[in-house]
Amino acid sequence: MTDSAFERLKALEANIRSALAEGPNESDTRLKALDRILFEVLGWKHEAVFTEPPTESGYIDYLLTVGERRNALIIEAKKAGLLTPATKADRVTVVSLAGPVVKPLLAGMRQALGYAGEKGAPMAVVTDGETWLFFKGTRTDGRPPLECRGILFPNLNSVIEDFGLFAELLGPLAVVERRHLSHLDEAEGRKVGDAEQHFYVFPPSEARMRTRDPLAHDASLLFSQFFSRLSDDQDREMLRDCFVETGESRKADLELQKIIQKVLNNISAISTGSGGALQAELERAMVSGRSETVLLIGNKGSGKSTFVDRFFDQILPLSVRERCVVARVDLAEYHGDPERIVSWAILQLRDRLETGVCANDPPTYDDLQGIFFKEYKRWTTGARKPLYERDKDEFKIQFGEHMENRRETQPDTYVRLLLDWAARGHGKLPCLIFDNTDQFPVEVQDAVYQLAHSLESAAPVFNIVPITDRTVWRLSKAGALQSYASKSFYLPVPEAKEIISRRVAFLKGKLKAEPKAAKSYFSRKGFQVEVNNLQMLAEAVEKVFVENDYVSGLIGRLGNFDIRRMLKLAERIFLSPEVKIDEIIKSKFGGPSVTTDRFRTHRALVKGEYDRFTETENEFISNVFETNPQRPGSPMLAFYILWVVKGGPIPGRRGGAKSGHWQRAA
Repeated sequence: MTDSAFERLKALEANIRSALAEGPNESDTRLKALDRILFEVLGWKHEAVFTEPPTESGYIDYLLTVGERRNALIIEAKKAGLLTPATKADRVTVVSLAGPVVKPLLAGMRQALGYAGEKGAPMAVVTDGETWLFFKGTRTDGRPPLECRGILFPNLNSVIEDFGLFAELLGPLAVVERRHLSHLDEAEGRKVGDAEQHFYVFPPSEARMRTRDPLAHDASLLFSQFFSRLSDDQDREMLRDCFVETGESRKADLELQKIIQKVLNNISAISTGSGGALQAELERAMVSGRSETVLLIGNKGSGKSTFVDRFFDQILPLSVRERCVVARVDLAEYHGDPERIVSWAILQLRDRLETGVCANDPPTYDDLQGIFFKEYKRWTTGARKPLYERDKDEFKIQFGEHMENRRETQPDTYVRLLLDWAARGHGKLPCLIFDNTDQFPVEVQDAVYQLAHSLESAAPVFNIVPITDRTVWRLSKAGALQSYASKSFYLPVPEAKEIISRRVAFLKGKLKAEPKAAKSYFSRKGFQVEVNNLQMLAEAVEKVFVENDYVSGLIGRLGNFDIRRMLKLAERIFLSPEVKIDEIIKSKFGGPSVTTDRFRTHRALVKGEYDRFTETENEFISNVFETNPQRPGSPMLAFYILWVVKGGPIPGRRGGAKSGHWQRAA
């Protein structure tokens, strides 16, 4: 594996050197050098590497994981040329992290240590593509991390010269087997015992994907389109129709209706029959009604976004919906500096409110004049009255420039004018949704929450903030939730069987529709198969997950109340060659049952589409029998611990002593 990786590096060396020689910024360094080394040279899978995941103190450049998302190491990236160490050495060397050689890397080291501590990653790396410094990110020996040692590759020449060590520090298989930490132990002078050789009947590194069944390609598309994807831009009709109602969600629907109706009853449209009447209303600046903020609480993947979308499109009565201006800000679309997220959210609100408030898109001069009517009247009767009376065309030009300048340079003020015009000009309620805030550190969430409340001073607004229960707990202890009143509704996650059953029913309903309409719908989704084949696939899904309580119950428990996770588990089982789709379809017509074979289901979950278990290819399964070659131990130890926690009898003890008895005896 190392030899082939080295050959790949040599093939890319000229391109990587050329990219670094251009002095790129940090983003280009990552794209043109680090991504190529990680993915193309060392063979990391994209699903195991996370870029820009948020933490309490910022955003990690790279978080590399193994197994079931176990955080393995942090990479802090800098732009090329920024980390030149204070040494003329051209070879890999062991350095003191407190010494002068790595002083230019100190700021990056501290960043990486902070992230590693928050994520529990045992190793950290600082690099600009040329220089690479490896060191322990978390310690359990009580020693201050910056008073220890690390391994420094001062330039790309040293990486190539000692590529074997580089691959042992950063390669995915080496990280899984913890060889990278053994090298760091050795660098610190800690004795590393002889490694215990591992023997495999089927070496995980040689895992190969098995050939799919004839219908598996279309089944993959089926799961991708109708089962696994839950983002808002993927078939919103399906997401809304497949929402599984619970007692709590029905109660939330009813209460939200009451809140919106209550606020709307206190908002009156202004008569625009004459300028004087409108001016009088604006000048009085009457405050009508009360704003409301609602927290929609649910764990990660519980369908909060879908609930909001469905509420406004399907649940809210049309007579009420027509008096609402819905502006949804999806923070998942933001990928810039966290300190600028509020200004970005304001720009999103500006564009969405314009679409809902103005008669034209983009707004015409007359639309803007309505928004700025108070200022328009002040211009006509104030300092610019002579211009208005002498040359109305020039007056309109100057006022138009003024409106555009305010819109572009003062978007926060402009958004407040839009809210006011929606409420007092049109008698409509601005409903502001700030979605996916939990993807950001708590400071960012706090800022967005404060922004939502600050807009209440402009006009009556109805704020909805979908948020996880974990975030609510943190913000209630130290954040804006302590200062502002809000109402909370909790959305529990339904069982996996109900979730999949609703999707199967939606799919079958589409298939039973008028043939041409059904074919058009599915062709738009990318399906190139006949409707009859989709019917068979829908029935196969139903056979495995709806008619079989064991399988649906298993993925429900393993999914830990996360809809996305449960559906990905279902996809893994259904697409595995272990569970043959052809055989499932045959079982519908009298063939032997496939779904009652629990061992086959477990094998499908463990191996997925491969011919053996391999931790580097598995997002969900962790090998509890794995041992560290440098620190040999019983391969049954983790299994025994899990068995004791479960409360089962200790294997090998007469009488089946329970865990509690064993603990007391120990």
